[in-house]
Amino acid sequence: MKKLLLSFLAVFCVATAFAQDVNRPLESKKFAPVPKVVADSHGIITEQPEGDYRIYVREGMATYASIYFRDEAQDGIVEELVFSEDGKKVWFKNICSHASTYTWVEGSVSGNTITLPLGQMVYWNDEWGYGMRLARVKVKGAINEYSVETTGNMTYTIDGDRIVLNGTSGNKEETVYDGLGLVYTDAYEGEWSYYLDYETVLNYVAELPVTPPAGLKTEMYSMENQNYGHLLRLGFYGSDVYVQHATESKLPNAWMKGTIEDDKVIFPAQCAGIGGAFMYYFSGLNGERVEDGAGGYTWNYEWPAGDLIFDYDEATKTFSTNQTLFMTTSLNANDGRGEILHQPRLRPYEEHAGTPRDPKVIYYQTYGQNVFSIAMFEVPLQDTNGNFMDPSKLSYQLFVDDDEPYTLYRDEYPNLTEDMDEVPYLFNDGKGTIVEKAYGIYIYQSGFDRLGIQSIYRGGGEEHRSNIGYWYFNTDGVSSASLDARHASTYDLSGRRVEGDNLPKGIYIVGGKKVVK
Repeated sequence: MKKLLLSFLAVFCVATAFAQDVNRPLESKKFAPVPKVVADSHGIITEQPEGDYRIYVREGMATYASIYFRDEAQDGIVEELVFSEDGKKVWFKNICSHASTYTWVEGSVSGNTITLPLGQMVYWNDEWGYGMRLARVKVKGAINEYSVETTGNMTYTIDGDRIVLNGTSGNKEETVYDGLGLVYTDAYEGEWSYYLDYETVLNYVAELPVTPPAGLKTEMYSMENQNYGHLLRLGFYGSDVYVQHATESKLPNAWMKGTIEDDKVIFPAQCAGIGGAFMYYFSGLNGERVEDGAGGYTWNYEWPAGDLIFDYDEATKTFSTNQTLFMTTSLNANDGRGEILHQPRLRPYEEHAGTPRDPKVIYYQTYGQNVFSIAMFEVPLQDTNGNFMDPSKLSYQLFVDDDEPYTLYRDEYPNLTEDMDEVPYLFNDGKGTIVEKAYGIYIYQSGFDRLGIQSIYRGGGEEHRSNIGYWYFNTDGVSSASLDARHASTYDLSGRRVEGDNLPKGIYIVGGKKVVK
């Protein structure tokens, strides 16, 4: 049971939180009665206490274990605090950085010292019959050689905009630690959970996420990122520009603010908000795409990340940049995690009926002695006239050997509610066997001669279908990509499209047929 609890907390170590409107400087205090804090039957504070809410970002180190014991930086992980209005009490949420229990512990404030009593309960599971409490843990050379203290106190020192945990240390090479940790209760009383923080520093975040002005009028824009994209809201307020939903997977409701300067719009690196356990920032990256000569490429970036600058065409209200939009937990190289959009273009969106640009198969591989296959596709979000298409109105069908749409059956894809022969572009089965945006799909069949994909767009009140993009398997067992015979495009045997009349000698796929030159 202990192992189950440990794994559960490690998997869910990212708490869901949101920035609030109040984040006062440390010096600002109001004097009022201390609010009553209600705890559950185990003494666990599950609701945010009333008071002065503040956001901090952690520095320091931490240990935890999901499968293996780890000693990693806690840098960038958010710590949320509430100070009572009389300044005498403070509550910490998720006191240990890698164990998001969604609960609070209470300390007292005297001068610049915070005293945090040990032994406070932070987690309980009725089914398993045990929980976790706050402790000082001292590890003495191996992870199973330790002592715990659940009485007494730990202290923090308030140093301006920093709050420092006192008296902790660690040595990864020697497996020696002295820190603030969590230990189990009841059936496993006093056993260390492997959660421990040391050398912790909390840095106050004075900048809050952008809030748009009241009455801001917005219009729909497309955010186009190479062959991908999504829709967002954009509004002008004097010389300021506000963008909501600039990124998709991280904080989609966050706002980003820029300023028009001549024919540029400058979005400074700025706070986006709390996402899970981390504080995220909007920023811009300068980068160069480097081709590898074999159809692949990498991006080389200039660090740190900074302002994101768009060229602005006032006549068309279009924004474009050669930079990368980077939503990140850190502006420094290799420190951050987040979402990257290369060379985005923003332009006003108006729904059109139109024929989708042709999709294609870009990867195919069989696995498990031909038990199943994995395919990846490129499905452009533009129609043949270059208009952006609403991703929510786009879908695709697969074709295996014949001209009948390939059916995905429930017995092979158990997360489906019904058999499916048309896949919405944004659909994800939640199991990783059908991935959104046609990034990948498992096909429980092999040994066929060709695999095709066709886009279907139902925008503007009409339905239009693309040509079918095929991946062919020739008699030599080598696969190659091509469009169907209606388009005499030429590809080499690696699936790369080639142009020109004076091609070198070799084997090519022209209009879906093998040609030897």
